[in-house]
Parts: sequence; structure tokens; C-alpha cells
Amino acid sequence: MRIKHLLAAAAVLGALASADANAANSISVLQFGTLNLSSTAQTGAVNNTATTLQFGAFNLATSTQHGSSSSVNSATIGQGGTTATATNSATTGQVGGANTSLIGQIGLNNAAGVGQLGILNGSTILQQAP
Repeated sequence: MRIKHLLAAAAVLGALASADANAANSISVLQFGTLNLSSTAQTGAVNNTATTLQFGAFNLATSTQHGSSSSVNSATIGQGGTTATATNSATTGQVGGANTSLIGQIGLNNAAGVGQLGILNGSTILQQAP
């Protein structure tokens, strides 16, 4: 009886491992401080999602995503300056089937860049000086 349970457990773990091989990737980053640096990279055959939020005097965020032609890549970067001379810099690079990116920045010095290669691409960049 124990061997049957062991074999059943092994079969379930094997199925979970094979399902996990095609699972989506998700990253969330939240940073508070004077100097915030964040770099995320995702490679997956299915879906990649990255969210980065930074609140500080100097914020730098980079997000890269590589997927297959049927994958969905989504990147969101939010940066809020906490000083009157805050500097925000954000870049996103995406390769996949459908790519979306949103970058929102509030600070005196804002710089943003988006590179997308895919079947369906969309990006929004919002910048505001205090």
C-alpha cells in the first residue's frame, strides 16, 4: 500500500514539475530610499510580468523580458521622486508575441525608453515634473 502511495506522489510531483516548466514568470519590486536601483530579467515561453515601484531621490529601473511568439510580456515601472531635484530613469526591453509597458515618473529629471519586438506592441510613458 505504501508503494502505491509513493508512486502516486511521484506521478503528481512529475506532473507539477512539467506544468511548472511552462508556468508564467512574475516579478514585483518595491523600493524606498535615497538611491534605488532595480534590474529585472525574465525569459519564459508563456507569460512574463514585471512590476517595479521606486520612491526616492534617485531611481533607476531596467526590465527585460524575452518570450516566445505566443507569450505575453507586461512591464510596469512607477517612479516617484521624494526631493525637489529627483532623478528618474527607466528602460524596458521586450521580445515576444504581445508586449505592453507602462512607465510613470514624477520628478525634476525624467528619462524613459522602451524597445519592443513582437506581433502586438503597446507602450505608455507618463512624466510629470513637480
